[in-house]
Amino acid sequence: MIIRLLLIFITISSSAFAEDETPVKEARWYKINLTLFQQKPDSHLDESFKFTPLPLNMADVIELKSARPLPLANSGMNASLAFHHENANNLAFTEQTIDQDWADKMSKLDPVNQPILYNAQWQQPVYDQKHSLPIYIESSIQQLGVPQLKGLFYLHVSRYLHSKIDLQFIPENANTPTQLISFQESRRMRSKEIHYIDHPLVGAIIRILPVEHPLKLKEQQNVPQNNQPALDSALNVRL
Repeated sequence: MIIRLLLIFITISSSAFAEDETPVKEARWYKINLTLFQQKPDSHLDESFKFTPLPLNMADVIELKSARPLPLANSGMNASLAFHHENANNLAFTEQTIDQDWADKMSKLDPVNQPILYNAQWQQPVYDQKHSLPIYIESSIQQLGVPQLKGLFYLHVSRYLHSKIDLQFIPENANTPTQLISFQESRRMRSKEIHYIDHPLVGAIIRILPVEHPLKLKEQQNVPQNNQPALDSALNVRL
């Protein structure tokens, strides 16, 4: 009886271990355009907003950089993911010059009533929700000596693309930087479409375009030399 129970325990443990060893699926790569802009409250809008700060999970945050290695947390799943071969070419999470067609669309925002708080374009690998990489957002516009807007942008893929945005915004009537209006929005998305997230104080416009996986481009451009194997995707290795 004891031997039977032991065998059952070993079988269950082996199955659980095998499931845990399942590699992450190969990432899909996308180009993201994200624009956040302030909306002047409608004077006829009878709605009061409470100062309710939403904590931002900064454990594994990625900050977009220009032509520099991406700065990451020292530990955690995301730190391991981002330093794999597929990001070695520094394409991931590096801020790009905004495409002209997107700039033309954003130029239609009213600079008085809809001033832009944040406007960025970048490429990144997109994983499942477990391995989603949060992008740090911060406006250059200051309010009470600190950025008026800051937050995190998440993107993951399952059957569809899913985005989540956590924002902290300091309204013009705030007396201290701690008086924040926070909000969180999740959205199921399709690539190649423009998505609009509305809020009485801050609006967001998002576009996600599929792009070629950099490893595939690298394989097309480079032939292994000195009998060295070609670069393998990090996603074939368990983290």
